[in-house]
Parts: sequence; C-alpha cells; structure tokens
Amino acid sequence: MLLIIFYIKNAIHRILTKLIIVGILFASYSQIVESAELTLDISSYSYREVDQNDNFFMEDKSAPFLYGVGIRDWGDDKKNPNVRNTNWMLLYTLEYSFGNIDYNSAGTGTMKKQYYKGRLETYISTDRGVGANDLMPYIGVGYRDLLDDSGFKTSSTNHLGYDRLSQYYYIPLGAIWYISESLSLKSQYNHFIEGKQTSFLNEVLPNTYSVNPQNTQRLGWGIDLTLRLKLNNKWSSYGFYRFWGIEDSDLTSCSPLIYCMEPKNQTHEIGAGISYHF
Repeated sequence: MLLIIFYIKNAIHRILTKLIIVGILFASYSQIVESAELTLDISSYSYREVDQNDNFFMEDKSAPFLYGVGIRDWGDDKKNPNVRNTNWMLLYTLEYSFGNIDYNSAGTGTMKKQYYKGRLETYISTDRGVGANDLMPYIGVGYRDLLDDSGFKTSSTNHLGYDRLSQYYYIPLGAIWYISESLSLKSQYNHFIEGKQTSFLNEVLPNTYSVNPQNTQRLGWGIDLTLRLKLNNKWSSYGFYRFWGIEDSDLTSCSPLIYCMEPKNQTHEIGAGISYHF
C-alpha cells in the first residue's frame, strides 16, 4: 500500500513539474522566440576507455556522424530593448543528437549500435553590450546525458550487449570573444561535479547480475569551443570541438560475487553546423 502511494505521489509530482515548466515557457514565449537561435549540425564522435594500466579496453566511433538539433541564446539580441531590461542575462544551450555507432573492444569484438545524447546548459552573464573586440564572460550549470542503445544486440564474438545511461553534472565557465562584427569564439571550461553511469545488465543477464549497477565518477574535466561566423542577420555557420576526460569510477556490487567499475575514458567530438536567428 505504501509503495502504491509513493508511485501516485511521484506521478503527481512529475505532472505538476511539467505543467509549471510549460506555463513558464508559454508566458515567456515571445521573449524566447525573439532571442533564440535554431541550430543544425553534424559531428564526428569518439569515446575510448582504457584499463587501469592504460591499455586499450573499448572504443565507440560515430558511423559516420552524429546529427544534432538545438536551440540556444548566447546574448546576441543586443538590438532588441524589449528582451534585455536588466544588467544580467540568462542564457542557455539546449541540444539533442543521435546517430549510428561502431563499437570495438579488446575482448568482446565489434558491434553496430546507436547513441542518443542530450545537453542542457544555462548561464548568467552581465549585459554589457556586444560588439567587435568585446568579451562576455559567463558561468552556469550543465547537464549531459547519453543513452548507449546496445541492449540485446550481439557482438562479433557472440557477447550480448546492454543499454547504458551516462549522466554528467558540471559547471560551465567561459567567455564569448567577439573577434569582429561577424566572427565570435565561445571558449568554455567544464568543471566536472559528478558522473552517474547506469548499466542495465540485469535486463539482459538476470542470472548473472542481480541489479542494474550505478557507478559514480568524481574526477574529470571538459572543454567546449565554438567558432561562429555570422553570414547575415538571420543565418550563421559554426564549427565546434568538445572534449571530456573522466577518471575511474567507484566500485559497486553487481551481484553477490561481482563488482563493477566504469574505466577511465576520453570523449572527442568535432563538428560543424548552421544556425537560424529568429
């Protein structure tokens, strides 16, 4: 009975939270549209893990690209007085990407699978004007998740794959340098707070793994660089490079006799895209 009540309360909480978010977005729709920038891009993505002796363990590579769509406001609406009416700006990046992945490992062969990746960052910055040679610093909070869709897929060595959910929590700290009226560089350091890695092993191998283990990562860092060229008042092109370096996770019990760990890893992503300014 208590479990049923818990699920009901949890469901009501999720519904109310979504209604509040929708209400806020609806109330501020005109401001969001006036300042938003719609983005479309492709990227080459690689993720590589090594063991505790720094020997190759496994690697994922995009095949051939990840495809991304997003919306962002990086403070470019300086000419719109109705949007900026305080000395502070609340900026954001919201992005979703997906694509096919080639998996390769030292012990379990190769596999074809898919990635689904989301990223949300919000920043605060001072409204100090934007023009040639201006520098706009900012700080914020960030969340990134990635679903590795490998569940029930079979590798070249007949090993069974499992789904994995990767979640990063971090603090983006950086600045946008307006090199000229049409060219800008967004340079960002990501201070890693915590990573959560959930491996859905029990779903595919219930006789071996009694739970779906969740490992915690504490040490890591990242960088995010975007060079953007304004083509006209509506369209821009951009290129970007993103990096993550994460250390070994903690050990957690997967079954009475097995402990699981997420190894040290690096992620590289380089891409290009176009954007439309509303």
